[in-house]
Amino acid sequence: MTTLSWNCQGIGPPWKVRFLMDVISQERPNFVFLCETICKKEKMEFLRMKLGFEGMVVVDPQGRSGGLAFLWRECDQANLLSLSQHHIDVEVSVEGMGVWRITGMYGEPERNNRRKTWDLLRNLSRDSNLPWCTIGDLNNVTSQQDKHGGELYPTWLIDGFNEALTDVGLRDMELTCHQFTC
Repeated sequence: MTTLSWNCQGIGPPWKVRFLMDVISQERPNFVFLCETICKKEKMEFLRMKLGFEGMVVVDPQGRSGGLAFLWRECDQANLLSLSQHHIDVEVSVEGMGVWRITGMYGEPERNNRRKTWDLLRNLSRDSNLPWCTIGDLNNVTSQQDKHGGELYPTWLIDGFNEALTDVGLRDMELTCHQFTC
């Protein structure tokens, strides 16, 4: 089973749609989470059909920012649990893997609001006892080594994020495949 997550920073331009189609054709993910789509549900519905996915949940952008989409291959594979401007939480049933939960998240982009992302994680952790995977762009790092270039990342942000992960029983998994895109 493969899952793809991409902060596409606007899925509108044709070259981004082609890029996404190429990655999906190569990797054949069962689930795709897109954040910062900056696209309304109607356009995402067209994209869903073009990509060959049966199921989808969309959170429309607010103005010219945000927007989330969670897509899955087979229509009976996922059921929506909850959503907001920063997450889509679904219960998943995959043959041979049982029932579990996956949450696509887009974390608060402003550093002073990152605690909201950590609190969202904590609140979501209380909603279900199913095995849980979280994907997306949480706009946080777990160590200085996760950041490339620029100034050092503030220690209070690293510590706060790691504390939230510990509180909810999640651990950071290494990225594979397309780590840096566009």
